[in-house]
Amino acid sequence: MRLGEPTRMNAAINVTPLVDVVLVLLIIFMVITPMLQRGKSVDLPKARHAVQNKAPGPDPLFISITKDGAAYIESDKTPATPEQLTGAMRDAVAASKRVMLKADGQTEYSHVRPVLDRASKAKLKNIQLAAEELKNK
Repeated sequence: MRLGEPTRMNAAINVTPLVDVVLVLLIIFMVITPMLQRGKSVDLPKARHAVQNKAPGPDPLFISITKDGAAYIESDKTPATPEQLTGAMRDAVAASKRVMLKADGQTEYSHVRPVLDRASKAKLKNIQLAAEELKNK
């Protein structure tokens, strides 16, 4: 090589660091995605025209009712007592929060009605029922 002579560089791109970063991001998303679901996991009833409410304000309080009738507040591991349900609903009223009721599609109405009665006793005016929208084919 002489002074002033241009040098030739290897044009190959090292993709190993790029692959490492992409795999780390993939793992992060795989771990975090299940945590994004709010409330206890239930099979929601299907609806043809589900309305997506994007009302401003604080996030709603999620109450989930499983098919055996157990009620859960947010993502608690143990079922809530009726007193805990009423207390959580009163706290939601005080914080001007909405309540999203997620009942399993197989849940009998006799399990949902007591939760709605407690919402009425807590003077809750904004309760929404969650449903999964059916896509038109």
